[in-house]
This record gives sequence, structure tokens and C-alpha cells, in this order.
Amino acid sequence: MKRFSPRHLIVGIAFLALGAFTIGTVGGAFGQSKTGGGKTAQTDVYHDLEIFTKILEKISQNYVDEVDTHQLIEKAIEGMLSELDPHSQYLAGLEYEDLMVSTRGEFGGLGILISFRDNYPTVMSPIDGTPAERAGVRGGDQIIEIEGNATEGWSVDKAVGFLRGEPGTKVRFKVTRPGSTEPIEYVLTREVINVSSVPYYSKMDDGIGYIRVSNFAKKTAQELEDALTDLEKQGIRGLVLDFRSNPGGLLQTATEVTELFLDKDKLVVYTKGRLANSNRKYYSSNRDIHKGYPIVVMVNENSASAAEIFAGAMQDWDAAVVVGQTSFGKGTVQTVFTLSETEAVKLTTAKYYTPSGRSIHKDERDRDEDDDLMAMNDGGGEVDLQPEDAPEQKLDAGTQELKQAKEAVEKPVFYTSSGRVVYGGGGITPDVEYTPREYTDLMRRLERDGLGFSFAVDYLKSHQITEDFKTSDAILADFYKFLGARKFEYKKEELTEENVDYIRTMIAREAVNNKYGRKSMYKVVLDADPELQDVLHMMEKHPTLKDMFQYADDQNKSSVKKPAAPKK
Repeated sequence: MKRFSPRHLIVGIAFLALGAFTIGTVGGAFGQSKTGGGKTAQTDVYHDLEIFTKILEKISQNYVDEVDTHQLIEKAIEGMLSELDPHSQYLAGLEYEDLMVSTRGEFGGLGILISFRDNYPTVMSPIDGTPAERAGVRGGDQIIEIEGNATEGWSVDKAVGFLRGEPGTKVRFKVTRPGSTEPIEYVLTREVINVSSVPYYSKMDDGIGYIRVSNFAKKTAQELEDALTDLEKQGIRGLVLDFRSNPGGLLQTATEVTELFLDKDKLVVYTKGRLANSNRKYYSSNRDIHKGYPIVVMVNENSASAAEIFAGAMQDWDAAVVVGQTSFGKGTVQTVFTLSETEAVKLTTAKYYTPSGRSIHKDERDRDEDDDLMAMNDGGGEVDLQPEDAPEQKLDAGTQELKQAKEAVEKPVFYTSSGRVVYGGGGITPDVEYTPREYTDLMRRLERDGLGFSFAVDYLKSHQITEDFKTSDAILADFYKFLGARKFEYKKEELTEENVDYIRTMIAREAVNNKYGRKSMYKVVLDADPELQDVLHMMEKHPTLKDMFQYADDQNKSSVKKPAAPKK
């Protein structure tokens, strides 16, 4: 390893600092502010940078073990950004690529959804219409080699890094397949893979349209427009827009999605920041909106950012009933500043506000440490669990009621366009609140170990299933034997009606996903979704938006909420 020399680093950092402080001066910031003794903030920073490089040089030249100075600098950058807020980050390599994929909605690759199973990267399912799907790659295939490299023990990120690449280039990999004695080798050409933000929509049996929106990328508004047009052609009497566990995305896309439902020149959101160019108002500009039926927007504690902009605007303009749980409370705007072709810094530059003036941002210190953050993702075979060392505290009914009353007192009150009360102070508080499903310890462990997926792959080796597959008692018995063979420990008392119903759905979900793909899998999941079933029941009993608003008002009057002083 070459010995570190600070010379070029000092020159580079000094140039960067000069550029940064020139920008600060133009913006009227701290470029020439005094710090005492005749010094300026700029002088102090030059001194601090010089000390930093000297310390790095001493470490490189004198530390007891040889060190990677590049890694040390990266850690220093990460430490500096961690002092700002959780959303300001240094992005390099795959992290930067993942951000670009989530915002563009496309990447160069093969179209494989991958998880980690039995110590190997494992195909959950290929994406329809991609090189992997056309070549016959199947769910359950274990990727044992990529470009001659054995993949045992590889993380998902490492496997994805090898499989992605420039469209038109080739990649060679081998898989083992249940039921096959020899590995199967593929040589596939990478293509542009489009990741849809609207992975599923359908007209349900009762005439209600359902659309799942998973994130906000560049093409989300058009994908949602296409789904709406198709459903309206089929004839729907109501619409459910599911934004649960939607992490957000592009601010501009949030505006484009919202204006599909709001009349022209309605305020969608506005932002405030330190710099003048961060203070902006976003108005709807669409002349042809989708209307003529009641709309319900579903959110939960993991709906964030752009999803909250949408839900907040629809709620403030009385365009939809919002149901579920209070959303995440990420009311800040991040701007990505490109540093190189593979590196960028993402900085918080503004906060956003709903049309009624609500700041949705929830301070990190106010986040409820007892929140159960478990939520099934769109893959249907993964569960996003809390860290193992996270607190597992549960609240009894009395404590929960007192907690809700305390939260309600602290929340400032705002008003919608028709005068309905809505709450600020962190996240979007739904008009109708539902208690989220409680995941038992057995459910968590089964999902964590991927046992539903593994059993489905094993079962399909010797069985054919139809698209409306159900888990019979005989299949359930086979699953218990499978758990025994895997040495999975559980108590018979854990096989409650709730847990058994969950296991039946889990097996059906994984089997249908493996055989027929993700769209068919969604129907299995939604048929067993208690919150969606509650929404459909509400829409059946209260068929108009006015009826549902009245229902929400009646529910809230009977709750423990005590509003704080109103704000106009």
C-alpha cells in the first residue's frame, strides 16, 4: 500500500471549501461571518481542514497497523453528515445506483428479484418480460456462481452488484434448481429493466377499484393514469389507493400524482428552506381529472415523504378519506448533489407543508420507540423485521388509551377546505384509524427464516396448482412435517387460529407467486388483508364521500381525542 501524502488532499479540500464558501456568500450565509478575534468562519474552516489532513497523515504514517485511508475519509464524511439528520447521506457505489433506480424506475440488469436463502442468493421470482423470465429462470433457483465466482455466503447487495450492468453487456451465472441434479448455466444479455411503481391494480368483486402504489419515480404519474383509465373503462363505483409502506420519492412526482385528482390551480404542497430557491409552491395544473367516485387513501406508519404529500393534499382538499395509521412523518426535502459518476451527497434542503399549513415532519426524538415496524413488502416473501436488539415492549389497553390521549392533546389542529379538523405535529393522522395487525413471534420467525418460500418451492417440485390455490389441511400437515425436518422449534400452543390462518395465506402466497407471478400473488395477499377488508366494508356501508366523512367524524367523537388550540 502506498504511504499517504496529504498534499493533494489539502489542495482538493481547500478548493472545495473555497467553492462552498463562495456559494455561501452569494446566498447570504456564513461565508464571511466573524467568529471572534478578527477571524472569519472561512478562516476557521481552513484551519480545521489543515488539522484534519495532518491527523490523517499521522495515522497513515505512524499507526500500529496499516490502515485504509480512503475508508477512514469515508467514515469521517459519514460522521459529519450524521450530525445533521438521518436523511442527509453520502452515497457511493451501489447506494448511489439504488437511489437512481428508485427515482428513474429503471436499471440495467436481468430482471430478477433476489433474497438470501440457505446461505445463497436465491431467486424469489423473475420480473415479467425481462431476460431472466424469457430464459426460464424460476423462483427458488439458487445462484451458486456468477462470472466464475462462487456465491456461497454472498449478500444480496453483492449479488445484485455483479448481475447489474450496462444494457447490452452479457453476464454468466449458474443456478441449482429443486428437482434438477445438475447446475444450470445461463449467459444472458442485460437490458433496461423497468420497475413499475404501480405493481398491481384490479377491479374487485364489489365494483371497487384497487391500486397499489409502491413508490414515487419519474413514471409513476403515467403508470397511475393508465391504471385509472383502465379501471374506469371497466366501470367502478369507488377507488382504494394503497400507499401503505410507500417510502416516497420525487417531490415533483408527488405533485403530478396529486393533480390527477385535484382541480387546476389547487395548492398541492409548499416548501420552506434556508435559501430563497428552496421556498416554492406547487399547484395542480391538470385540466382533466379523475372524479365521479369516492376515493379512500390507505397509509400506515411506514408511508413517508411523497406519500404523505399526496395523502395530506387529498385530505386538506376533502378529495379522499384517509385511513390506516398515522404516517411516518418525513416532511423534509432532500436534494442530491452529484460529486462524480458514482458518488453524490444527499442533503436536506427544505421542509414541506400541506395546503392547510401543516408541517408533517416528526422530529426523530418524538418517534415512538414502541412502534411495531414490521410490514410485509411487495415481494410477498420478505418481512421487514425490527433489529433483534430492538425493544419488544407492548402496551396494555389502558396504557395505549392514555398514550393516544396524550398524543392527541399535543397535536395542533388545522382545517380542511370544508372546515373538517385535521391534525399536524408529525405525520398524516388518518380520518379513520385502524389498529395494525399484530404479528406474533411465530409469524416473525417463519418469515425471517423464509420457510413459507422454501416449502412452496419444495411442494411445487411434485405438485401442480391452479391460480386460485388454497392451503388445505393436508398441505398444512405436510408443512408441519417440513418444519420438523428443518429443525424449526415451536410449541403446539402457538398453533392458534390466528397463526394457522396466517400460515395458510403464507404458503398460498409463496406457491402462487412462484408458479404464476407477482400479480396473482397480490390477489392472495389482498383477500387475506384485514385492513383492506375493513375499508371495503366501510365503502359498502357508507357509499359516498360525504357518508364516509360523517362516519369518520362519528368515530373520532367517540375516541379519546382532545384537540389543542386551533390554528388557521
